This record gives sequence, C-alpha cells and structure tokens, in this order.
Amino acid sequence: MFERFTLNARIAVVRSQQEARELGHPWIGSEHLMLGLLAEKEVPILALARLGVTYDAYRPAVLAAADGGLGLAEEDREALTGAGIDLAAVREHFLRTQAPAAPAPAPEPEPARRWLPFGRRKAAAPAPSPAPASIVVPGLAPDAHLPFTPHGQRALDSASKVMLAQADDRITLAHVVLGLLTPADELLSRSLQRVGTDIEPVRAAVLADLGQVA
Repeated sequence: MFERFTLNARIAVVRSQQEARELGHPWIGSEHLMLGLLAEKEVPILALARLGVTYDAYRPAVLAAADGGLGLAEEDREALTGAGIDLAAVREHFLRTQAPAAPAPAPEPEPARRWLPFGRRKAAAPAPSPAPASIVVPGLAPDAHLPFTPHGQRALDSASKVMLAQADDRITLAHVVLGLLTPADELLSRSLQRVGTDIEPVRAAVLADLGQVA
C-alpha cells in the first residue's frame, strides 16, 4: 500500500511510528497517525489547527487519552496482547514516567577558577554531558517493529478507499486525514475532545477547506 502514498503522506506515517516510541507506546494507532500529520502545513492540517488541534496541544491529549494502554479499545488491546505486547509493562512505565516531578536540585556553585599570569583567570573545564538515552518502549524488544492497532490499520485502509472514491491515483495527506476521522474511533475522539473539538467538526472543516481549493 505504501508505494501509493505521496512523499508527504509517507513521511507522516513514518513520523507516527517515532511519535509512538517517544510516548512509550509499543503500537501505532490512529492517534499516532494524527500526531504524525500535525507537523505538516498542507490545507487539511491547517483546518485542524483552526480548531485547536495543533501538535503541542494534541500530543499531551494523546498521552492522557491512551492512559498507558487502558484507554485503548478492547479490540486493540486484544490484538496487541495476541502480538506479544506486554500492556502491563506499558502501564507500569506510564505510571512511573508520569509521576510528579521531583523538586529541581539547587544550582551548582560556580566552577572554581585558577589564576593565570597577568591576572587572568580560567574556569575549570565543565564535565562532559552524558550521552542521550535511547527511547524506551516498554513491552517490546528495542529493535522490534511497532504493529498497527486494528483502528490504525483501518484508518490507512479508509485513506485508500477515499482515494479510490475521488478517482485519484495517489494517497495524499488529505486522504489520510479523512481516513482517520471516522466516528467509530473512540480513542481518537477522546483525544480530540481534550483539545476542545471532536471528529465530526474536524471532518467538516477539512472537507470545507478542500472544497474551497478544489
């Protein structure tokens, strides 16, 4: 299927996998696909932004709505468990990483300075910064492929159907957005509600914008 995606649509799908990993989710759902789309600047995404569905607002909404896996539809949980995903580990990771942050440590004293000839001073060299930690995805081996949930896969299938209905030959960002916005997707709906909107008004706004530029 992916060979029929335009470059921007393909990049958005790839980005959704990275977003899922950074959220600690060992799956790719429609909520991650939406998050992957929000960095784009094309017409369908601008319609979302007008309704408050921006990357910065939507990302924490996804994290809260997914609730460490508890927010997934039963169908998605069963599919992931059948694929060997340890959802209990995902939940434990979510609770641990979402715990209240510890108080910030007191500022360190200014590095000691040593005197050089002619009155100049040189600060002691700072310690090297630690290497960045790799992204931890609980319940999944580090290099394992992230599976699509049934809802995530249906969203991509719906994008293909939208393309065919419009007699197009490539799956664009607009097709993916419209494929995502199906009323049956409860997790996506809850994520959008957390930023003040829902599937139907977003879909109407996208269609209106596409009609204006047709």
